[in-house]
Amino acid sequence: MGEKKNKAKAEINEIKKTVESKTQKSVVVPEYLTASSRFKFRCYPGIGCFTKCCSGIRIILSPYDIFRLKNRLGKSCLEFLNDYTIPMTIEGSSLQTVGLKMKDDEIRSCPFVTAEGCTVYTDRPLTCRYYPIGMGMMKKDTGKTGEDFFIKVKEDHCLGHNEETVWTIKEWRQDQESDLYDEMNNDWMAIVLKAKTLGRVEFSQRSLELFYIVSTNLDLFRDMAFSPRFIAAYQLDPETLKTLAEDELELLKFSLKWLRFVTFDEGDFKVDQEARKKAKEKLISQAEEERKRQREEAIDALDGQD
Repeated sequence: MGEKKNKAKAEINEIKKTVESKTQKSVVVPEYLTASSRFKFRCYPGIGCFTKCCSGIRIILSPYDIFRLKNRLGKSCLEFLNDYTIPMTIEGSSLQTVGLKMKDDEIRSCPFVTAEGCTVYTDRPLTCRYYPIGMGMMKKDTGKTGEDFFIKVKEDHCLGHNEETVWTIKEWRQDQESDLYDEMNNDWMAIVLKAKTLGRVEFSQRSLELFYIVSTNLDLFRDMAFSPRFIAAYQLDPETLKTLAEDELELLKFSLKWLRFVTFDEGDFKVDQEARKKAKEKLISQAEEERKRQREEAIDALDGQD
C-alpha cells in the first residue's frame, strides 16, 4: 500500500510541475487545487468588471450545453448550430466539435450578453459556470473516476477575487450547477480525456465524423436511433425505445454512452455486429452530408459578401 501511495503522490507532483510550467505566462494561477481548496470570489451586477469576462473567449460547447441552449431558445439542433456555433477542434486532440460563435464586434462579445448580464444565465455553458475555476485535463483515464484537480483563472480586469466571499471548489461547483453538467457529459468527457491522455491519437475519419455529429446534433442521432437497422444492431427493447422517444434527456445520455462504446469499445451494449456495421455506416453518411451542406452554406455566405 505504501508503494502505491508513493507512486500516486509522485504522479500528482508530476502533474503539478506540468501545470506550473504551462501556466507561468498565462492568466492561470500555477497552483494545484482540489475539491476542498478554498478561494475568494464573488460576481454580481454592479461590480466594476461585470460581463468583461464574457468577450474575446473560446468556448467549446459540450453536448449538454447544446441541449440546454437550443431548448432555451426554442430551436432545433440544426438551427442552433447554424445561428450560434462555429467548428472547433478540442485542444490537445484531433476531435472536432463546435464552439460558441462570438459577435463580429471589436471585442468579440458573447451573443447572449447585454449590459444587464447574461440573457441565458440559467442555461449558460459549463465553461461559464466553472469560471474562475478550470478543471485539470491531465488525469489518467482508466474507465473509472480518477484524481481530479483544478486551476484558478485570475485575469487583471476581474475584481471578483477581491471580494470576501469564501468558497471551496466543491461548494462553488455545486452552487454553479457544474456538477450536473459534468454528470450529463460524463461519457463524452471520458472520450475527450482518453484522447488527450493518448496524445494526438489517429482517429479514423469515420470516427471523427461520428464524434462530431453525436456531440452536436441530437436530432440527427434520434433519426438514426429509431431506424429498424439501429434497433436491430443494438437489440433495443420496446421499453427502452419508449423511454428514448418520450424523454429527450435520456436520449442524450444514451447517445453519449453509445458514442463512448463505438469510439473505445467501453460499455455494455449488446450488439449484432453486421447490423451494427450498417447502422454506423448510415450515420456516417448522414454526418458527411451534413458537413458538406454546412461548408456549402459557408461558401455561399462568403460569395454573398463580394
